[in-house]
Amino acid sequence: MLRAADMTNDFRETLQAIAAVLDDGQDSKAALVRSALAGSEADFDSFLRSNDLWGGSGSIADCGVVHRADLRAVLERWLILLGHQQLAKGNANQRTAMWVSAFELWRRPDTTSV
Repeated sequence: MLRAADMTNDFRETLQAIAAVLDDGQDSKAALVRSALAGSEADFDSFLRSNDLWGGSGSIADCGVVHRADLRAVLERWLILLGHQQLAKGNANQRTAMWVSAFELWRRPDTTSV
């Protein structure tokens, strides 16, 4: 059984990877992630559920590294992992499940083609 500390470490490792992808794409949203990683546990926990991460227009989920298709695909894979981690712990934004579902759907091969 995972302890809360283990799950927090998983969240941190995943967010570090997300920050690295955003940095690679020179996306200013990397600063939001780095700030959460450097903040208090309460700030970090709040960021995991934030609209900055999982919200609509302007969020990391919505437009992080959108100008780089190669990095966007990597970011979406990390967000899928983070979203599943959060949903499993019950520490998610109201939009997390929707974003994870959308990213997973976009990753599926097109099976409707003839």
